[in-house]
Amino acid sequence: MQRLKLAVAGLLAGMLAACASGPRVYTDVDPAADFGQFQTFAFIESAGKDTEARYQTLSGQRIEDAISSALEARGYRVDIRNPDILINFHLKTEEKTRTAPPVYVGGYYGYRSGMYVGWPGYVEPGYVDTYTEGTLTVDMVNRVTRQMVWEGTAVARVTSAVREAPNETVRSAVASIFAKYPFVAGSNVAVPLAQ
Repeated sequence: MQRLKLAVAGLLAGMLAACASGPRVYTDVDPAADFGQFQTFAFIESAGKDTEARYQTLSGQRIEDAISSALEARGYRVDIRNPDILINFHLKTEEKTRTAPPVYVGGYYGYRSGMYVGWPGYVEPGYVDTYTEGTLTVDMVNRVTRQMVWEGTAVARVTSAVREAPNETVRSAVASIFAKYPFVAGSNVAVPLAQ
């Protein structure tokens, strides 16, 4: 019984640590792309804009600023007339539900069966967890070939703390994505990623 309690406590601690470590980040790269030819960037016209009203949202402006900072830190320069790469980004939220059925933990009959009455066990209640999940995707496109060369995606829960600190949340999400981007401007050699 003590082992079961320790195992459950360990599992819960691991889940909390995973949640606290930041968003889950996924990346994809075109292995044929020559990143050495990229030194300048610009955002596509519709990036971060409301699709119907065609204006830039506050979230869109925050994301654009954070992406610009991340790229400039890697030596890229903004060039709105003739950029080497075009940047697009998508932000979406989705309501999610996670459930777990009740778990029956069997009884214990002691070491002398028949002499003692067995402990009947218990049921761990199941749960239903409803939450909002946010996804931010950043696309890098070769302007000349119109071919996507790199994509990074961050996925995380949208909590009240996230909603109350939008600037920090956006900077953190973009930093998490670009922590997995292995190139600097004008170089085709991937630099080691920070662990």
